[in-house]
Amino acid sequence: MTTEQETEPDWAAKQTDRVIDVIDKVKAQTTDRAVTVLRAVVFGLVIAVLGIAAATIFLVAVVRMADAYLPIGAGVGDATWAAHLFAGSLLSILGLGAWLSRRSSSRPLLGAAILDLVIIVVVVCYGLFS
Repeated sequence: MTTEQETEPDWAAKQTDRVIDVIDKVKAQTTDRAVTVLRAVVFGLVIAVLGIAAATIFLVAVVRMADAYLPIGAGVGDATWAAHLFAGSLLSILGLGAWLSRRSSSRPLLGAAILDLVIIVVVVCYGLFS
């Protein structure tokens, strides 16, 4: 007594395809998602480390340039406190603008960036013409 399923010529191939489909669905729900999440974590960490390094280098360059070109003192090393004050005030103004724009539009941040630009232009002009 043989059943109808066993007499079909592609019965074994169909059953194999069903098993493979189930395994692929399980893999898509588990392993593929885990790989995607882990890639996001790794890329996020790499971006964070590179961002911190770039920000540090940028801040060092800003303080060194401000130290060399601020109209206080006579060059590198004479007015480092003024350079730190200048860079800190610019970053504080940007931070305040970002803080004020956290729940509303980006207008306070744009205003803070424009204020920073005006301060930089005034200081540069003062240094050039004095």
